[in-house]
Amino acid sequence: SRNEALVQAAKDLRKCITVLDEPTTKIVSTTSSSMTNLPFSGLTVVFTGAIPNMSRPEAQQFVLDLGAKKTPGSISKSTDLVVEGDKGGKKAQKAREMEIRVIDADEFLRIVNDNKQ
Repeated sequence: SRNEALVQAAKDLRKCITVLDEPTTKIVSTTSSSMTNLPFSGLTVVFTGAIPNMSRPEAQQFVLDLGAKKTPGSISKSTDLVVEGDKGGKKAQKAREMEIRVIDADEFLRIVNDNKQ
C-alpha cells in the first residue's frame, strides 16, 4: 500500500542521512549505497498515458520514493526515462525521437512491485 511504501522510504532515508547535532554544522551525508541502489536513482522521470490501478500522483510518488530526482509533466533534454501507460501518445513518440528510454506500464509496475519491502 502507499503508506507502507512511504514508511519504507522514510526508513531508507533515515539510513542514508546523517544529521549532526551541532547547530553550527551544515554537513549532511547523503552518500549511502541504499539511495544509489534504487531503480530510479537520480533520474528525471516523465509519465504519459494511464498506469493501470494507479493515479498519476501515486505513480510519481513511487518513482520519487525509489530515488527519482523529479517527475516533470513534459519531456526535455534533461529527461532520463519516460513511463508510457495506456494511450501514451505524443510524449512517448517525442521521447523515442530524442532517444530517451521508454518503458511500458507493465515494466514500471514490475519495478515498483520488485522494490516494495
